Amino acid sequence: MKMKSIKNCVKYFGFAMALGAVCLLGAWYFSGTSEAETANTEAESAAGGAAIDGWKAADKDKEYMYCVASVSKIYSTAAVMRLAEQGKVELDGPVTDYLPEFKMADPRYKNITVRMLMDHTSGLMGSSVKGEFLYADDDSYHQDELLKTLSTQRLKADPGKYASYCNDGFDLLGIITERVSGLTFADYIKKYLMTTTGGDSTETGFTVSGNENLVPGYTPDHTLHENGLAMAIGAGGVFSTASDVAKFGSGFFYGNNALFSDFYKKAMSKRWDDNRDEFADGCGLGWDSVEENGFRDAGVEVLGKGGDDGLNHSYLLVSPDEKISVSVLTNGGSSALNGLVAQAILKACLEEKGISVSEESKDTPKIVNEIPKKYDAYAGSYIVASETGEVIDRISFPDHKYMHVEEIGPVNTTCSDYALTSDERFTELAYEVSDSGINDIRLAVNPQSVSFTDAANGKVLLNGMKVNSFPEIGSYEDKSYVGEKMEENPVSEEVLSSWQAMNGAELCMTGDVYSSCMYDTASANVILPEEYPGYVFVVNGMGTRLLKIADKENLVAFQTIPSSRSRDLVDAKIVVVDNEMRIQLSNGSEFIPANDLPVFDGTQKEISLSSDRAKWYQIGDAVKNSEVQIAKRPEKSAVYVYNKFGEVVYSSHVVGITDVVPMPEGGKIVFLGETGGSVAIK
Repeated sequence: MKMKSIKNCVKYFGFAMALGAVCLLGAWYFSGTSEAETANTEAESAAGGAAIDGWKAADKDKEYMYCVASVSKIYSTAAVMRLAEQGKVELDGPVTDYLPEFKMADPRYKNITVRMLMDHTSGLMGSSVKGEFLYADDDSYHQDELLKTLSTQRLKADPGKYASYCNDGFDLLGIITERVSGLTFADYIKKYLMTTTGGDSTETGFTVSGNENLVPGYTPDHTLHENGLAMAIGAGGVFSTASDVAKFGSGFFYGNNALFSDFYKKAMSKRWDDNRDEFADGCGLGWDSVEENGFRDAGVEVLGKGGDDGLNHSYLLVSPDEKISVSVLTNGGSSALNGLVAQAILKACLEEKGISVSEESKDTPKIVNEIPKKYDAYAGSYIVASETGEVIDRISFPDHKYMHVEEIGPVNTTCSDYALTSDERFTELAYEVSDSGINDIRLAVNPQSVSFTDAANGKVLLNGMKVNSFPEIGSYEDKSYVGEKMEENPVSEEVLSSWQAMNGAELCMTGDVYSSCMYDTASANVILPEEYPGYVFVVNGMGTRLLKIADKENLVAFQTIPSSRSRDLVDAKIVVVDNEMRIQLSNGSEFIPANDLPVFDGTQKEISLSSDRAKWYQIGDAVKNSEVQIAKRPEKSAVYVYNKFGEVVYSSHVVGITDVVPMPEGGKIVFLGETGGSVAIK
């Protein structure tokens, strides 16, 4: 490849880096089969070699290592595909053939196949989170507890019914790799995936701790934390450099048998559903996308996989026929933006080959002035899921002139209006009709569009479509089933009143290991939407979930949206542990009521630690707006302080933090550590 094209791509790197206050970026591409060309010249120096606040890789000739997050799923898929080619794993065989101890509280689990783990159609709820992300701690707790956590869960759908993003499935693939091969996952990918593709700087959460070339853990406000380790190894626990990831991607070039034969590569690149439902997930085996618009129209097959893990974000883009592999890794930003950078690089590479890729232009639809009465059947309330959580959309069609949407969340309600357009979609308006008047309605700039589908199971689904555009970098289309019409959930007054007694209650996380990054967002709330008796919002650091009341002790997820908008569903139940009430989520999270916390008043001089119970205190009036000093703290322990809004104002995981701890009025302090240890306070 000529250097000119890569130089032209540097502006995209700069754009991505500008999106965060601190954003380190590594980007690399390979073009070729055996002796692959690399862009390890001026462009790499300008992008991957960037340094912030004096930080750079310990060896100037080496790259930073990043957590590649969910790009790890391609590694775990490739590992099992290699074993399948050797006849050691049957893709359509049940998971229980390889993990006989895998059991669930749902008999349908016996029908989950290895292939279903790879294409997200297993029906598993989503992500088990205990011990999943840890600060500077390579504890195996997450992997050790995974099968136990799954044994208490039900399935959200029949295996094979629809694709919905699922981390736990890929953790199971990692365990299958270890059981069948007799090697650790780290050793297997090094020996059979990286050595064969030329990589020498790839580790996992179990083996990377202390590596001096790990990218520093800066937050957007320039605070440096201990490095976060992803311990969900098969789903997101691979750490690597941009060049190693690109080299690994070259193993998927057709005609290159470094990983396995083209037969298995083509199996990975086949979309999971033959009917190509435009609103369903478009994933293959491991890959998020196997049919990239624009590239497909140019006759170029492109496979893509992104990942996000705390501060690290990644994207791998491979064109198997054109033999181009692009890797973009950042500390800061997002995988979506990394994907656009990767596409820009790929387009530049293709242009060198005489292949032009252009974005599809679409005509602006015209507004329809009268909404047909057939749409009255779609009026009502919908559970709508986004990346940040679930809300209730109440939809109506005032005077059959426009669609009015009230978005009801756990805290407030917002409104927006949509016009029916000539493409039979409802397209977002720039202003609410109540503000602009019906005679002056106009479409929003870069609007969202929605439509309705009558599903075969009798459900009414809400479909969403939006083109997300970024100047000078590109755009991508987000099209998915996003919502499902709700039904009333009548419950007795006795059951309802028991949950109403918890309405607005604040909860505090407990039960996770001391190093868990989950304590960065440790509070949760239970909120009952007044107009929807029988339903409960549960809000925590993982987002907002709308659950259905089952009885006095149980809440259940009820949505069946056939897409990744149904990812990471949870049920909730109230239990009593050692005379203490806890709310347990099916993903492994546990919470205790904040109103039962003891008061920290400065008289406590030693706090005994417990592995399975966080030691929470309310900050009392005697010490409010002052400071206390920690005299001694075990190595395997942590201290957090939160203000009255639940925001972290002190964390012992911050590099260079002092032992002087602030005591904000109305705040809380929590002590975490292993049983037998204690924290001494002056």
